Amino acid sequence: MSQPEIPPEIWYLIFKALPTRKDLANVCGVSRLFDTLATPLLYRSVILSRVHQDWSLFPEDFEATEQPKNLGKWDLNFNPFHRLLDDRNEVLRAFVREMTFKVGGIDQDRYRAWDKLRPPQDLLAGLVRKLPNLEAVYFQGELPISDALVDAFIAHEKSPKLYLKRESGLFRPKPCVPFVQEVCIFVDSTDTAPDRELHPGEREFRPQRLALHETFAAYPNLEDLSVSINLLRGGCVINTSPPSTEIVPLSLPDVFTFPPLKNLSLSGYHIRDEEKPFWKQRFPWGELESLTLGVQTHSGVLESATGNIYRLKKFQITSYTRYTVSNSSPELESFLSSFHSLESLTAKGLVPSMNSVINHSNLKHLCLHAIEETDQERKTLSLEEIEGLDHHCPNLTSLELDINPNGTWPNDTMEALATRFENLRELTIHVGLGISNAIKNAQNGYPLTKAFKSVLTEEIARASAKRFLECRGLSELKKITLKTGEDLRWFPQWHPGYADAEEECSRIFEIDARLRQDGGISLEEKESTRASLYNHLSRRWQYSFPQNAAPPAQISTAPRVLQAPAFSAGST
Repeated sequence: MSQPEIPPEIWYLIFKALPTRKDLANVCGVSRLFDTLATPLLYRSVILSRVHQDWSLFPEDFEATEQPKNLGKWDLNFNPFHRLLDDRNEVLRAFVREMTFKVGGIDQDRYRAWDKLRPPQDLLAGLVRKLPNLEAVYFQGELPISDALVDAFIAHEKSPKLYLKRESGLFRPKPCVPFVQEVCIFVDSTDTAPDRELHPGEREFRPQRLALHETFAAYPNLEDLSVSINLLRGGCVINTSPPSTEIVPLSLPDVFTFPPLKNLSLSGYHIRDEEKPFWKQRFPWGELESLTLGVQTHSGVLESATGNIYRLKKFQITSYTRYTVSNSSPELESFLSSFHSLESLTAKGLVPSMNSVINHSNLKHLCLHAIEETDQERKTLSLEEIEGLDHHCPNLTSLELDINPNGTWPNDTMEALATRFENLRELTIHVGLGISNAIKNAQNGYPLTKAFKSVLTEEIARASAKRFLECRGLSELKKITLKTGEDLRWFPQWHPGYADAEEECSRIFEIDARLRQDGGISLEEKESTRASLYNHLSRRWQYSFPQNAAPPAQISTAPRVLQAPAFSAGST
């Protein structure tokens, strides 16, 4: 293939703008020049997952005749982890800045990965030493942090950071690990010990445990902490055995230094009476920039933070539970009224009053979404509240609100939104299905699905968007989203009929807010959240257990040993 007369520097910039890693991999196979230019970009961020091939599978793990059948013709020599450990790929190692590990959910995969990462193999520690420009390691799974791994991170010239993205209640913090920047812990408080004998090869049961003071002490430079505790029991048969999980109350010595936390996320964490003084008087609420609560219930957190927040920029709260008729709570009102620094506020399920919202005049993003109930109509903003919101929060660029059509599209509400919020770039409208009225009508023989499907159709979405944009005129608005359905529903066992009908009739329409020259509307229907999740899991299943799958594209059968780049691209 003859190359256009384009300097390598320009090709490099073009490749740098490619949207996906697959595009970069394809470019590497075009020519030697493209391979030399694109490979540093491709290996800058290495992602090791179970898609196509498990990164913890090495050629030496199997005899030639024992390779797992579901791998087909895939060559285990092309495992990126294995290749970077190969000393013949020293040039590739210099390109790596970030590494992301994703551990499989199957016990066999996890055990094999752990065996690779902990003594005596300690392969991650060895790899960290061999990557001279490494800056960050993201680990989505339970990472056994060995002494060798700690030494490798501390001794590294670039001082790389470690992000533990999915630890479990089986996780026990290792004392004083200064390079950990983020920890996400998932604890199942309903976990119970098995009432049977272990199967051959099955690991011994260990109860889950969470003690936050141990986490704070172990990671002195921790900036991001996420704790999610599952409190919900459900399924066809609900296990009533007593849980074995231990949630230890926060306890601090007289002299204790908290890590410099900037972002905190808590779901299902309940502050008990004995730990309230530590949370209220000693926790560094004033240093937080982001706070996320929910989706599972929590207590004592807002009360402890009230009066101690000074620089919080982002706050998000989601809840399955309706606290009062107005879907609000006194703790939330007091919390939001105690400071005024927010730039982003998301409240789903538990919605604050407009008085507490407009206390934050610097808001750029606002989402207020209440859950539709079966016994009453959902409360939405009045025209006066919309006008007041525009007056007190003039910097809003992203807005998400609810409307209730109730058989007639609320043109007055849409007109109020169209003629205000001049800085708005994105508008999302959660369209109510009128569940309470539909259930009453269903008793008279009118099907729920028929009622729900008629609320938001493509025709209604187009007509509403066209009226809205004509009323608004020229503006900076880029996208309008109209959606029905609800993601914040949870039932311990069978879904009631209205919830199944609601899920079946969920729709999402995205509209380009720029009118076409012919006056038409550019509209695209998107997958609902649940449909998208289902399709994602289906694809993951197909990748894990492929049927007659072809191997992924391979550039060559030799280790990637590259010569010096065609030009000096500087820091890649």
